[in-house]
Amino acid sequence: MDDYVDTLYQNADPRLQETIDLKEETRTHLEQSIRDLMLTGRSETEATRIALDRFGGAEQADSIIKTMQIQQNRFATRLFHIGLGVLLSSMIVFIASLWIGGKYDLTFADAVYLNVAEAAPVDAETGQAILQTSGLIHGVSMTAADTPGEAISLSKRWAGTVGLISDERSYLENDVFTVIDVIDPRKIGSILLLMGLTVYYVLSTVWGVITLHTRQRLNLLSLAMLLTLNVIGFWIANRVTSKEE
Repeated sequence: MDDYVDTLYQNADPRLQETIDLKEETRTHLEQSIRDLMLTGRSETEATRIALDRFGGAEQADSIIKTMQIQQNRFATRLFHIGLGVLLSSMIVFIASLWIGGKYDLTFADAVYLNVAEAAPVDAETGQAILQTSGLIHGVSMTAADTPGEAISLSKRWAGTVGLISDERSYLENDVFTVIDVIDPRKIGSILLLMGLTVYYVLSTVWGVITLHTRQRLNLLSLAMLLTLNVIGFWIANRVTSKEE
């Protein structure tokens, strides 16, 4: 019985858990059918022949394998669509962050020029005014050009938690050198874009591996092209192996 079941599913990957489960279900079904037929008075040989005929043989097994492959392809395609959706969303966010970053550059510059231009000598009040101009400004350092030894440095309490998305802006106004630490929307957009690219690459690679495997075209060459060229590599690998067949 084991040899017969292995022969039925020789076109399926024996390493897949789905194939293992399918073989076990088929073996159990056939053994139960044989026992039921033997209870009706048939010999074991006759019961086995009838049970195998009822199952449908290789054609039935191929139909089951094809159904399993269709399900795998649907799952793979769903993963690819999710990855593509994440990538497109992250690209839109990145483009928006470039526009928002440009707008805030003007806000940051105004925060310094408007406050420093009206300021007396460097003092904490001017620094606080700059900090309060925008929620994205989390630190300010001011040094008078004629008295470099006199400087003030202020920051918000949470300033140390935004290092990855933080940036510096430097300005010279009214003989005061001012450096402000800001949250840069473009850095946020860049990080989200990188995350989107990573998710897309992983999911699209899984999609390519499953699809090439179900088409029996997965080998070292096709895998290398998929990993290096992604969708283009998948298309080339699919075309090359198709011509070889």
